[in-house]
Amino acid sequence: MKSKWFWLIYLVFAFIVGFVFSYLVYLGYWYRFVDGIKSLSWYDYPLWFFLTFYITLIIHELSHLLAFVFQGVSIRALYLHMLIIYRSKTKWKIKFNMKHWFLLGGFVVPNLNEIDDDVSYQKTVKKFSTSIIVAPIVTISFMGLMILTWVLSILFDAQTSWVGFITLFSAYTTIFSLFYIRSFKLSNNSFYGDFVAYRKMKEDTLFQLVQLLQYIQFSLKTSALTRSYLFEQSKSFLKEHDMKTTLFYQILVMNYIEMVCYHEKEDDAIIQEKINRMHKNQLFRSDHGLTLLYDIALYQYHLGFVEKSYQLMEDIKTKASPKIDELLRTYLHKQFEHLLNIENHEAFLANEDNHVLSIASLFDVLMEDEEPRKPLPFKIWEIPVVFKEETEEKSDSE
Repeated sequence: MKSKWFWLIYLVFAFIVGFVFSYLVYLGYWYRFVDGIKSLSWYDYPLWFFLTFYITLIIHELSHLLAFVFQGVSIRALYLHMLIIYRSKTKWKIKFNMKHWFLLGGFVVPNLNEIDDDVSYQKTVKKFSTSIIVAPIVTISFMGLMILTWVLSILFDAQTSWVGFITLFSAYTTIFSLFYIRSFKLSNNSFYGDFVAYRKMKEDTLFQLVQLLQYIQFSLKTSALTRSYLFEQSKSFLKEHDMKTTLFYQILVMNYIEMVCYHEKEDDAIIQEKINRMHKNQLFRSDHGLTLLYDIALYQYHLGFVEKSYQLMEDIKTKASPKIDELLRTYLHKQFEHLLNIENHEAFLANEDNHVLSIASLFDVLMEDEEPRKPLPFKIWEIPVVFKEETEEKSDSE
């Protein structure tokens, strides 16, 4: 049954294409198109391929950026493939980083305003969701505009060179736009297409909270009120929901630990118990999971459970998956030793060559003005020891 429908659709499509082609030839429009293509040089094809990629990318990312700006949110950084335009504490800077070759796209980092109550929180969520959905609309509209421009150029007696250029440019624009439209619907553990992100930003409270927590750390000025409010939101969520080991729960727990260990926020006994009872076997298998395990060890040390902290460190040595990048394992271990006063690795940690290439490393340039984590106050690891002789003396005296 399916094959019959396939051949019917194929025949109808072939008829329409043949009819349109014959009509274009009859009216002379086809020859304008052919003459336009012939006017192109061989180097126009690769040249306009790369130019169109960056033009469509810039239009898409500028749509995100302008949507934030029009809603009263300033911008911290604009990423365009290997080009980064960002604002430091003193001025705007431009950096070209070849290491970002794997980023086949771009993104915008907003400089979020203060979030200190439910009203400002919901307003920020709305601004985020608006900025997310505007860019796909602009991308699709731009593709339609280029196709319309091409059709009008064919229909009206435009210059041959212009027809050739607009044919090539509109064809590449359509190809890249269709690729973007496809990517809008995709998602995985570290990537969310615009359509998926928009839906989750509207409906998923965990997604909302984690997004704001991640981006607020890149803001040039984060007030104590904002930090306190988001910490309370994180604490409420972790207390009210079962602890999971999915990526967004991992990020939320890491932010909670960061606030407790480095921003003097009070630990919650219920959350502490949940963290201690987390199913850690799965965490040994991934980059994010391993990072969280070291943070949990740091958290235990901060709370005074030094033996548990060291034991978890030993477990990481023996149980961490060999599939995890060895450079990352080395970096995290040295960072842990440094923060727990076991050994000074300040020079190693400050060297950018030792930073592992990952999604998180994209943001290194935004953290260059930030103070690195300092070692925690030293905790004494002590275990009561009872000597045998002392025990025997006590028993004799009794």
